[in-house]
Amino acid sequence: MRLLMDGTVDRVVVLFGSNADPDPQLTWARGVTLFGDDGTGAELHHAGPVGVVGWSVAGLDALAFVAGHHGLVDRLVLVATPIPDDEGALGFELSEVTAKTLLLFAAKDPLTGSRHGTWWQKRLPDARLEMSPQGGHELLSPTWKRTLSHLAPHCKR
Repeated sequence: MRLLMDGTVDRVVVLFGSNADPDPQLTWARGVTLFGDDGTGAELHHAGPVGVVGWSVAGLDALAFVAGHHGLVDRLVLVATPIPDDEGALGFELSEVTAKTLLLFAAKDPLTGSRHGTWWQKRLPDARLEMSPQGGHELLSPTWKRTLSHLAPHCKR
């Protein structure tokens, strides 16, 4: 894990799929500590609540992280995450992902439109789907405010 923003509240957010904070001003205002997954498989050592966001294909890594950290991760956001080629090859059951989940997809995304969002919503136990009528696959930055409001409710610096 790589530290992207040091926060002031007891809330950690782990970002999969980007090496940079999508909007440092918004992240700073929330007061959360933001880590980026650096692909090393390093463990997260945090006793408080953790939110996880996965963008695009890295959403599958985010799901694996959530499934492997029962009791630690309470909220998840998947942004434009494609359906896996083989659900059985994920290495975990989607029913193991019990975090409150927000699915953010764009209707005009040629890679992952509404069909992908609906697929995830049907398979994740506590998932809510929000479709953006505009935009394409590059949804992470435009939806960062909504992402943080889900992952870190009531948190402010």
